[in-house]
Amino acid sequence: MKNIGAFFLVWTMALVMMSCNLSDFGTNNLLPATGLNPVLYRPFTNGTYAVKDYTVFPEMGMTPVKSDSLNFKGINYPLNGMTFNTSASDSMVVIIKTVNETPMKYRYWLTYEGKVIDSGSKLLGAAIVNAKGDILEASQDSIEYKLNTKEVTDLGAATQIDLAITLYKPGTPVIANVLKASQISFRIGFRAPVNLLKIK
Repeated sequence: MKNIGAFFLVWTMALVMMSCNLSDFGTNNLLPATGLNPVLYRPFTNGTYAVKDYTVFPEMGMTPVKSDSLNFKGINYPLNGMTFNTSASDSMVVIIKTVNETPMKYRYWLTYEGKVIDSGSKLLGAAIVNAKGDILEASQDSIEYKLNTKEVTDLGAATQIDLAITLYKPGTPVIANVLKASQISFRIGFRAPVNLLKIK
């Protein structure tokens, strides 16, 4: 009887093993090891800047602004304490999100140690205003710039990132008081794909 019991036990185990295939576990859906490329995000800085604090123009009160363009003073973001390790990443993306609550279109220049991230080539939108020049809705933009390994290394050696802004008068009138009270906001961050197999 013991031999018969042992026989049935072995036979049952064999049936279970024969009916158990790797495909039952969906292993074909798993990513290969080389596909392990998570993306890391790092917020860098954000700031909101009132026009009256960063530029000077002679118009007062409800007078229409005569200048076709106004330059912001330079805004500096220190890079103290930030390091960029390129051993596991070949590139990085600089992300700039802007909320423009001014009635002026704008361009910005983003540089570090004299090297250009953005050269101000794109004219971005102004806030929507009514017939009186009052702001109804802010303009929002999100732009990304890809940096190669050398540029990432250079950025890691820099002490600060510099932001300059030029405001441009659109076709509709811009009232001095409205412009002075309006503001523009920036959020800057970094995104980088990481190859885990390169990490030692």
